[in-house]
Amino acid sequence: MSNPDDDRDLVNFVRQHRPEVPPASPDLSQKILQQVETSIQPLPHRSRLWLVLPMITAGLVAAFLSYRALVPGKPSEAELATLQTFIESNWQGTVNEYPESDVWHFTNLNSD
Repeated sequence: MSNPDDDRDLVNFVRQHRPEVPPASPDLSQKILQQVETSIQPLPHRSRLWLVLPMITAGLVAAFLSYRALVPGKPSEAELATLQTFIESNWQGTVNEYPESDVWHFTNLNSD
């Protein structure tokens, strides 16, 4: 760490050798406001159009890419065969009078 005496010496040196602050001109605030007013100009209509067109294009590209990503692809023949087998096996289970279930094994279906 630095010695506090060293810091005091530095502060005193800077105080003794600092330059004088120049006086502000009386119309400085008016000059600043005029420069701000001249730098803030409305954009011409043509430049606004150049800002809008890329945004519309980017939106259309994003919409197209998201549509392509969300639409599922066409299933292969193997996937279709697996799906058909699954549907047939489940359909047979719902159509049969007594489906193969543990509940039916313990239930007496005879009304005698």
